[in-house]
Amino acid sequence: MLIRLMVAEALRDAGFRVAEAGTADDALAILEKDSSVDLVLADIRMPGTIDGIDLASLLRKNHPDLKIVVASGYAPDWPSPNLADAFIGKPYDVARAVNRIKLLLACE
Repeated sequence: MLIRLMVAEALRDAGFRVAEAGTADDALAILEKDSSVDLVLADIRMPGTIDGIDLASLLRKNHPDLKIVVASGYAPDWPSPNLADAFIGKPYDVARAVNRIKLLLACE
């Protein structure tokens, strides 16, 4: 949770509107209510009824234009590159993560 708070704060400081979700289920609920979401940053091992890999798969299927970034300290290689636009290994530098997100969203 502490990492999520730090990244969310850094993204807000960079001018992004941020909605935080503690679980994949919470993220899906946010997406149901807010169609203006441009990017989801998810950890591969997140709590909830599904993990980050399953979340990325659902998002790719149901929101094909949504940018997806996955993070993990446990998977040095993202198992399905077609499911995400970027992979960030942890521990990661928050400034580098923010820059990566800026680059992904600049392509729109």
